[in-house]
Amino acid sequence: MKPNLSVIIPTYNEAENIKMLIPRIHSVLNSNSYEIIVVDDSSPDGTAEVAKKLSESYPVRVFVRNQKLGLASAIVHGFQKASGNILGVIDADLQHPPENIKDFIEKIEEGYDIVIGSRYIKGGRIED
Repeated sequence: MKPNLSVIIPTYNEAENIKMLIPRIHSVLNSNSYEIIVVDDSSPDGTAEVAKKLSESYPVRVFVRNQKLGLASAIVHGFQKASGNILGVIDADLQHPPENIKDFIEKIEEGYDIVIGSRYIKGGRIED
């Protein structure tokens, strides 16, 4: 079954964070059809291996690029590999709360073409 949502996570040296992030995403989306796509730039800390291990329990696909190619191209790579009707991006460093993903999905389903979260809009903030 084709997932409704593809969550792209570009990574570089995020092994510890990815262990927390993927289960948090799952706890938010476990009743939805979704996939997580990790695009890793050959992290020396083993991020890709951690993500691959998590794929045993969660709908995670991991793509490893041969060198550090950068955030923007990692996102594009993830979009190219995505199967979902809705595409999302979240930082692996836990700055973006995955608990907000459902709010974004609701807005897309209401007809919005794009939804963003920002600390610079009314109601936005920086925590910790």
